[in-house]
This record gives sequence, structure tokens and C-alpha cells, in this order.
Amino acid sequence: MTRPLYLHIGLQKTGTSYLQGLFLGSVDALREAGLDVYPTQRRAAYWLMLDVRDRFRPHDPAQAREVLRDLPGNLDAAQGRAALVSEESFSPAEDAQIQRLLAACSDREVHVVVTARDLGRQIPSVWQQGLQSGRAMTFPDYLARLHKTQGTPAPIWWQKDLPAVLEKWTRHVPAERIHVVTVPPPGADKGLLLERFCSVLGIDAGLLDQSSVGRANRGLRLEQAEVLRRVNAGIPDDLKRRDVYGDVGKRGFSVKVLGGAEGRPILLPESERAWCEELSRRYVEHVRAGGYHVVGDVEDLLPRDSAFAPDEQEVTEEQVAQVAVDALTTMVSRQLVTHRRRKDRAAAEAAERAARGWRGRLRRMLRV
Repeated sequence: MTRPLYLHIGLQKTGTSYLQGLFLGSVDALREAGLDVYPTQRRAAYWLMLDVRDRFRPHDPAQAREVLRDLPGNLDAAQGRAALVSEESFSPAEDAQIQRLLAACSDREVHVVVTARDLGRQIPSVWQQGLQSGRAMTFPDYLARLHKTQGTPAPIWWQKDLPAVLEKWTRHVPAERIHVVTVPPPGADKGLLLERFCSVLGIDAGLLDQSSVGRANRGLRLEQAEVLRRVNAGIPDDLKRRDVYGDVGKRGFSVKVLGGAEGRPILLPESERAWCEELSRRYVEHVRAGGYHVVGDVEDLLPRDSAFAPDEQEVTEEQVAQVAVDALTTMVSRQLVTHRRRKDRAAAEAAERAARGWRGRLRRMLRV
């Protein structure tokens, strides 16, 4: 019997970082249970996606090109009954790129897993994720561009047009082997998404090490997003290269400094409700009629009232100034802690050298 390969392709901002953190943190336990996770590092999975989608840049490391090349051999050597590959940026792949990936999946029976979230929460989340990648577009401008490009293959829709993604992948994988896992609505049990995802893989969610997640992929609040947007607007484009900005701008400033701070959630304006609800109903109808394996309630894809703001959610200059001061205080405090530790370490080393000198002189005196 051909062993299955579960290819988790996204969508973006549908709990993918949470799921990947759990699975990558539980590789050994899952292997014992018969599920091989490949690659075993998030960066390698990202490199695999870059190779599949022809997105390498000159600054990408040479070993990044080895992941796709080694995929067939690693799948052949795996001993488990099934395997999992997870990378949320696979979903926008073009037909030729999908074929390239599937050709590298050895003789596995490929199953495609799509995690899907209601647009009311996904749209603001994807916008602020773009800020964490160096973009500087305002939320109103972002929404205007969504309206202008709706129904086109514009990149802004790649991770939101669920029917288009499903139709494209169905050209390569039968609909009955495409699993749509819906993200539970607000207020649902925290572990429900994981249980739904694990049910597709046929494993017990209890096997996963919850402590392996660490810090979640923390989204920005409205005020922090505005500060990051303004900072990005002032950074030259040549410094937004992903291997540079990702370490400093995203994982450094956005996640470690701005992430998790108090503030208002980023919500869709009430004026977008009718459009968002109508589009979401179309998504639900497409999933119901498509013959896909749906895990969860397809109506989880309909936005809740809590997704919409009663006003335009303006951020005042005073709020921007306060967030900026808080961020600078955090950054300077961390630098001071580092500097103090360096100073203390240097002082301790100097004292130890002095003590060794005195001990040496004392020994010489005693020998005389």
C-alpha cells in the first residue's frame, strides 16, 4: 500500500506557525507514532518552498538548494506509515511548480491539507504580517487594493482566495484527498484546531509537546502596527532584504519589542461587513460543493460580529508617540542589560587575572 504524504500548504495566518511549532517540537514522539515530519527545521521547509516556487535570491545560502533535491531520498528512507510537510507559502504555487513538488514526493500518495480561517480575521492579520515583512501600506489603502484586484491573480489575493487555491490544487490532487481544516471561531477551545488537524493525520493530539511552542507568532495590535508601518516607510528598500529585515525588523523589533503589547485589535471597518460576508458565503458554498474532505464546521468561514469595528479605528499621534517611547525604552533597557553583563564579566575577568598575578608573585617570594 502506498504511504501517504500530507502536504500542508497554508493558508497564511490560519494557525500555521502554531501547528508547525508543535509538530517540529515533537518530531521524535511523532516518529515513534509512525509520522515522519520533514524537514525537521522551519527554515529548511521555507527553503523547500523557495526552491519549488523559484524564489531564490543571490543572498540565499547554498544549502537551501539541497532540500528539494534530497526530498525524494528522505521520504524513501523514512520508516513511518505517513509523512508531513508543512509550509504555508506553498498555496500560491503555480501549476508547473505544483507538478515539480509532487514529482519530488517519491511514490507517496499525496494529500493536501488546507487550513482556512474566516476573512474577517484573516484579512487584518495578513495586513499586519505584511508590515512585519517590511511593507508600509496603510490598512485603508490595503483594503482599497483588495477591492480593486478582487477576482484577479494579484499577489494580494494569493493567501485569501480559498476557492482559487482549492481549484488550482484539485487540478493535481483529487478533491477527496484535499482536506479543508477550518480554524475554529473566536471563543472556541484552544486545542480544537490542533485536534482537527491531527484527525486528518490519524494521530493523537496528546502526543505533541505543548511546551515546544514557546512564544506564539504574536500579532501586532493597532497602535503597534502603526508605529511599525511608519518605521518601515523610513527604511530604504535595499535594507528590506528578507535575510536582513527578517532578523532585525521582524523577529527583533516587531516580535520581541512590539509584539504582545497592550492595544486595540485590528478589525475590519463596519463599512466592509456586507462585502466580507458576501464573499465568505461564496467561499462556504464552494467548499460545500467541491467534494473536499472538510474537518470542522464549514460555517466557521463566516465572519463573526466581533471581526468588525464600529468606527474607523484611528490611531492618534499621542498613541503613536507612547508606543514609540515604550519601544525605545525596551530596546535601550535590553542594551543596558547586555552592556552591564559585558562590563561585569570584564571586571570579573580582570579581577581573576589580578588574583592570579598576586598568587604567582607570592609563590615566587616563598621560593626565595
